[in-house]
Amino acid sequence: MTYPYQVPPPPPKRRTLRTVLIVVGVVVVLCCAGAGTGGFFLFKGLKAATDPARQAAESFVSDLEAGDAAAAYELLCTDTRRSFTKDAFVRGVARQPQIQSHKVNGVNVSTVNGRTSGTVSMALKLDSGFTDRRAIPLVKEDGAWKVCGQPY
Repeated sequence: MTYPYQVPPPPPKRRTLRTVLIVVGVVVVLCCAGAGTGGFFLFKGLKAATDPARQAAESFVSDLEAGDAAAAYELLCTDTRRSFTKDAFVRGVARQPQIQSHKVNGVNVSTVNGRTSGTVSMALKLDSGFTDRRAIPLVKEDGAWKVCGQPY
């Protein structure tokens, strides 16, 4: 039985604000997770691209620190080896201040017209007490990084 003058019940409350906040929260969490994942893979890719160049420059400088200029000469690119004989390189290094320690400040790698090259910025602490800031030029030659140009 229905009563003709009965007041209809109020419509159920809509929780629009709560729904919007939940959706916005989920979107923010997904965006942050995506940015974090993307940043991780970007960093990993950059590290994989620059680590071999860094290691080549550090090997070269470590050989010079150890007083083994002949071993450092083996890490030079073909063009630089044409410019210096091994004996001339060893004599030239002997006239330079001795490197006591080094610190890598930055690595830059690029490919232009199919030629991959890089620069490793280092701070070389010398036996004279000075710190020499040096950019070590590198090229990728036959799949291996080699120190090139005027290295030291």
